[in-house]
Amino acid sequence: MATVTTNGRNTHVQYSNEKETFPVSVAPTAGTITTGTRKDLVVGSSTVFNTDVEKGDFIWDTTNDELVEVLTVVSNTTLYLRQEFSNALSGDAFKIVKKNGYRQASWAIDAANTAEINGVEFPASTSNTYGNSKSNGMGGTGRMHPFIVDCTANGNTVNVTAE
Repeated sequence: MATVTTNGRNTHVQYSNEKETFPVSVAPTAGTITTGTRKDLVVGSSTVFNTDVEKGDFIWDTTNDELVEVLTVVSNTTLYLRQEFSNALSGDAFKIVKKNGYRQASWAIDAANTAEINGVEFPASTSNTYGNSKSNGMGGTGRMHPFIVDCTANGNTVNVTAE
């Protein structure tokens, strides 16, 4: 499980041998999600979107590893997304990444082995900064889009620091 430490406006998260998002996702109260021909219209089964999700949050389709921003919550079982999922969903598991105020995050992979950031494999001892102090065009003005950290294949650690 990711270890989160907050110091003022800065947040540090350490991911060890896991797949998780930054910011760290939360499990919904219950349910699965499905889309039809309109892949921006999400229909939940046994979901409580009115309680769990709000505009600006992201839905993480954990089956396909895709993050899409919530545009509008209509009811406990219906919501619209800012854009469509790449694939139609059918009873997929999901998690929620709450909207954030982070403008920039820096990640660093330990020296043990490779890890993936948003599905792209990076070598050990690699680091990078994502976003900037101004609008980066992802997730709204001044807000960065969440991303997926996967260090499960090699049992290593990825550290993320954000402001």
